[in-house]
Amino acid sequence: MFSSRLKLDLARNPLSRLIEEKRVAGAKVLDLTESNPTRAGLIYPGAEILAALSDASALRYDPTPNGLLSARETVSQYYAERNRHVPPSRILLTASTSEAYAYLFKLLTDPGDEVLVPRPSYPLFEYLAAM
Repeated sequence: MFSSRLKLDLARNPLSRLIEEKRVAGAKVLDLTESNPTRAGLIYPGAEILAALSDASALRYDPTPNGLLSARETVSQYYAERNRHVPPSRILLTASTSEAYAYLFKLLTDPGDEVLVPRPSYPLFEYLAAM
């Protein structure tokens, strides 16, 4: 059913099973792997976000493959404050670390290359490198 490039094991790993057991038992769990900011317990400006969505310009989709220029300018400024010159045109923003790592593996490796991954490490390295 899936590509033969991946040796996909869909069984839940011991950590996933333990987290689920703790949650079912009612334990408070600080899950550092949670990637959904609305479930991670972060405090964010809900009213401001909703107000921004009421702006008619939010209805227009204007894709920017490298990330919003204003966001890339902010990252550039961050580096400038640390005496590093990185122009916004040299900055690529991704939607997630997984996407960023996938780009890096595609950029820096060829099919058949070996990739060394520390353990413990980012849980998706093996799958991203295989793809």
